[in-house]
Formats: sequence, C-alpha cells, structure tokens
Amino acid sequence: MNTLTLEYIKSILPPRPDNSHKMTFGHVLNIAGSLHYRGAAYLSSLSALRVGAGYVTLASSPSVCDSVSALTPNIVTFALRTLSPLSVHSLQRTANLHQKDAQIVDVQTLSPQAVLQLRDKLTQASAISIGSGLSIGQSTDQCIDITAINTELTVDVDVTLCTEMSAEISTDLNSDLNSDLNSDLRSELPICNVIKDNQPHSNELIPPQGNHGFFYALLNEIQTCTKPVIFDADALNFISHLLNPPVPFGTTTVTLPNKSIITPHPKELARLLNMDVATLQTQRMHFARLAAKQLNTIVVLKGKNTVITDGNDVFINPTGNSALAKAGTGDVLTGMISGFCAQGVSPINAACLGVYLHGLAGNIAAEDLSQYGMLASDLLSYIPKAILKVLAI
Repeated sequence: MNTLTLEYIKSILPPRPDNSHKMTFGHVLNIAGSLHYRGAAYLSSLSALRVGAGYVTLASSPSVCDSVSALTPNIVTFALRTLSPLSVHSLQRTANLHQKDAQIVDVQTLSPQAVLQLRDKLTQASAISIGSGLSIGQSTDQCIDITAINTELTVDVDVTLCTEMSAEISTDLNSDLNSDLNSDLRSELPICNVIKDNQPHSNELIPPQGNHGFFYALLNEIQTCTKPVIFDADALNFISHLLNPPVPFGTTTVTLPNKSIITPHPKELARLLNMDVATLQTQRMHFARLAAKQLNTIVVLKGKNTVITDGNDVFINPTGNSALAKAGTGDVLTGMISGFCAQGVSPINAACLGVYLHGLAGNIAAEDLSQYGMLASDLLSYIPKAILKVLAI
C-alpha cells in the first residue's frame, strides 16, 4: 500500500514540451450526457482540458451538444443519431407505460447505429471516456426480450415487468411492424450481440428507455480497443447489470478493454461485485483489488481516502474533503483522468494524478468557498491552482 504524496504526483506529471501542438497532448473522446444530465457532459469534457489535454470531442445527443456548445467554446461536439419518435413511441407502448409516465421516455435516446458514426472518432482518440450522465442505468430490470423481428413477431416480457401483458404487447408491436413505417422501426431497434457464456446470445434485450441498446453496441465495438477507456457512472451500472442480470437471464461474460479504468463509488462497486455496501466499506482495499482482478481493470474506488489499484499495487489518496460530496464532482474526476491518459500517462498513473489533484483542488476551493458552498463547476477553476501547487515544490 502506498499513500500518494506531492513529490510522487510531481514526478509523474506529463511533460509540456515547448515545441508542441494540440495533438501533442492528446485527443479525448467523451461519450457522455443525456436529456436530463447535460451538466455531466460539460463537466467531464472541460476538466479534461483543464489538466492539459489538447483536444476534447463530446459525442452525445443533439440537445446535449447544443447545450454544451452554448456554455463553452472550448469543446468540440459530435451529435449522435437518436431513435426516431416512432421508435421511442413503440418502445413506450412495448413497456405499456401509462400516459402519466410518458415523460420518462427520453426522446434523445441514442440509436445503437450511432456506434457506426463513432468508428472514426474511436480510432482518432488518444483516450475514451464513457458514461458521465449517459443515463443508461434506468429500468435495467424492465427489458423486453425480442426473439424475432419479422412480419411475424413473438415477444417475451421479463416477468419483473408484467408477464400478463405479453399478448397485448405482441399485438401492439405487430401493428407497428406491419405499418408503412416498419422499415424505419426495424432500423432503429438495437441490433447487437450479447456475449453469454462465450457464445452469441440469440435474443436482444430492448429496454423501454435509456441508452442500453447503444451501450451494448458500443461495448462490443471497443472490445479490442488498445486506447485507455474510462468507464464512469451509468456505464458502470450497465456493466453490473450484465454481470448480475435478473432471474430469467443467465450469467454474462463481460470483457473490458485492456487499458480500462473504472471509477465507482461504493454502491456502484457493490453492484459490480453483487454484494452489500456495508461489507464492502469494511474492506475497501480488498474489494477494490478483487474487482480489479476479476474485471482486468484499474479500479478507482471513490470516497474518503480513495483507493486506486490495478489488482496488485494499491495507492491511497490523502486529499479531498466533504465539499466533493456533491453532484457533478465525479464527472470532473472522470475528465481529469481521461485528460491525463490522453497525454500518454499510463492508466494507473493517470488515475493517481486525477484523484490526487481532484482532491487537492477541492481542498483549495474549500478554503475560498467553504466545504458547504463549493460547486462541481467551481472545481474546474481550482484544478490549475492544484497543479501550480504541485509544480511549486
């Protein structure tokens, strides 16, 4: 076990050569944000620039891209394809949502086909971050199992949703698919394979809302990615659902890219390990190492004295305070780690740099603003001050 120090952090800061250009310091592709979590996309994108990344592209729905562009000129945006209104309406009817619940269907749900748009960006990026505000953790227990999308369609509904509605749902979907617009609906339904027991799964799970279909396709696309990939927030919730699916579905094998980093808080790590939070908190280092080994990833277990581990080496962070216990600060951390990865820092060192400087920025901000009053957006302005404090020693 190693406790991070100012001297160690200074020793692993990436160099800033004078003879350089923006791509010298890397390109972060940040896949983040959704209709109700646009701030997460902003915070996780801008913080990557604040630690020195040369270029950040935010890939998200058109509304998120528009919102972030209105807030800052520093982020390049890339609008992704979304499900058509017909498809969203059909998914809503499939889940048999009541009219009063209609607002929970996100009309900016990303299409799984948006992954095809991302292929060039995934190749160009130096580091990839996924999940901040992506809103893919909703209704993960309410999936529709589509076994055929033909003129004849059979539908099995997860018993946790409502088994007795199967016949009605099948009738509704057949009606949609037999309409003049059935080709549009078919093109928008998630087409992606799930790896179950190392074999392609014959069924497709279509959630009633959220970006689950998109994340399935994206996870398959980046299986062999050699760039650092940082998974945060709802990306972790979705991975935990794959690892621990509801009763009707068997166990699932999840393979993360070789240079991956996950940034869970205790509840998210407990979901990944399928255990209770209280037990996890009694042995934070042990369970962080266990998750790192099981998932072949670097784990950043957030909280007081954040634990960073690759399954062998363990680092403990001494910086930070209760000001960081506020919505959005985790998105800032994700951006900081991805920004260091983009500059060529190894994933384990990038995690150490991001966590230490994140906490140090929180300490400096709290001196000016108090632990009560600091906001996640304030933290962005204190990242450079934290770096200056490290460079000054």
